[in-house]
Amino acid sequence: MIKDTLSNAGKYCGMSEGIKKALLYLSEIDEEINDGKYLIDGENFYVNINAYTTKDSADWEVHKKYIDVQFVISGEEKIGICDIALCKDKIPYDKEKDIAFLSGGYGDYITMKSGDFMVIFPEEIHKPGMKINETCKVKKAVIKLAIDY
Repeated sequence: MIKDTLSNAGKYCGMSEGIKKALLYLSEIDEEINDGKYLIDGENFYVNINAYTTKDSADWEVHKKYIDVQFVISGEEKIGICDIALCKDKIPYDKEKDIAFLSGGYGDYITMKSGDFMVIFPEEIHKPGMKINETCKVKKAVIKLAIDY
């Protein structure tokens, strides 16, 4: 897991060509972009744009086929990170949707504000969209980057 601000993205561009492309895409994103799924390079590299209200609680989630590059366009939220050994399956892994939901466990919460990004690798348990103090509106881009891209 990596968390930083987009202004520091250049430090991570050498990690992989896919992460470099994802961070470059985010650096050019239009704040007025509409919600939806945007294919950048087919199902290997795409972005989901969502506006939502942060929440009090949620299940832990995990992916196997995709790296998430989550970017807060506006608003703020917390994202929880948890050790997989502390969780148990709640909704089994759905291969088609590349997601499983987990329960139990506890973790650390990281504050994400406008301009922050987080790279979440497969098998890293996370809980996005959590309120900090009060609920608020968030607009976020989540790039899905196939692990073999």
